[in-house]
Amino acid sequence: MATSNAAPLRVAIIGVGGIGELRAAALTQLFSANPTLIKFVYAVDIDKGRAETVAAKYSAQASVDAFDVIARPDIDIVIVSTPPNKHGELTIAALDAKKHVICEKPLAHTLEDAERMCDAADRNGMFLKTGFNHRYFPPMQFARRLIDDGKLGEIVNVQAYAGHPGGVEFGHDWIHDGKVTGGGSLVDNGIHILDLTRFFFGDVVSGKGYISNLVWDFPDAEDNGFALFRNEKGRIAQVHSSWTHWRGYKFWVEIFGTKGYARAGYPPMLVEYGFTPQAGIRSKRRWEFFPKLQILERLKGWQFTITNSLADEMRDFALGIRAGKPTEPTGRDGLRAMQMAHAIYRSSREGVEVMF
Repeated sequence: MATSNAAPLRVAIIGVGGIGELRAAALTQLFSANPTLIKFVYAVDIDKGRAETVAAKYSAQASVDAFDVIARPDIDIVIVSTPPNKHGELTIAALDAKKHVICEKPLAHTLEDAERMCDAADRNGMFLKTGFNHRYFPPMQFARRLIDDGKLGEIVNVQAYAGHPGGVEFGHDWIHDGKVTGGGSLVDNGIHILDLTRFFFGDVVSGKGYISNLVWDFPDAEDNGFALFRNEKGRIAQVHSSWTHWRGYKFWVEIFGTKGYARAGYPPMLVEYGFTPQAGIRSKRRWEFFPKLQILERLKGWQFTITNSLADEMRDFALGIRAGKPTEPTGRDGLRAMQMAHAIYRSSREGVEVMF
């Protein structure tokens, strides 16, 4: 559904704590660069004071009534940034109101809600995008270009890791409540690398693995997930997500192809890569350091990198709406990442390989 370029697409953010406020900052940054593309107009939160604070800071209006704002004719895009167990009803309401939606990860707390959300987007002819901003990190974009340019050849294996210490520093209390999120590490920090695995490796047809809860003992929320995924060619991707990484936040994806390899990670923002003339010959290592971005992050904090990735994600979404073309990662990409996580939950519980 293409739209007119005469006025900016108007955005309401539902849930403006944490990542929601960073999205408000990113939207303001985008509006400053291009006032005709996209504009933040409503900050919605059940905490009236928080909604008013964010609205005042970013020149928007405040509300505590999400469904009232969703129904407004002066809203084109709704960003759902609430706990996952609220994603389904809010996203479906917005799609039924003919709004395009960006929904934070994980797409929902149950597979059933995620499927209903995707069906609502299809039924209404609206775009649903999953908030996988890690795809927009410069190292991930650099590695993807190596693949697209044929530099790595055919991809034969992917290994991915995401870890952090798992305590209160890394989220609200509900992050550790599986009834709210649908799981633990695999649907928290791990959901990003499940998506990145598909981003680099392509789709998968089965999964097998284990979860453990040996440190935190959160109910219904694992502190580690270990997974193997197989594609239709029988090639394997290996994924590990953790809430017991005491060194702080870290994620990386290592991609091996018939002509070379790339290891993209953060922090620090870095890609190590190399090319081989033929199988069995060690490649010469090369690096991409993104020095300007690393310096700016040191000066402005980690929020600088996150805000920039959110801005790139939302610009991509807005341009897709203008052109009438959905942009990946879509809602169905978010559903697929959830299916991968839930396959590992079932595999760990039943000791079986789970087919998709």
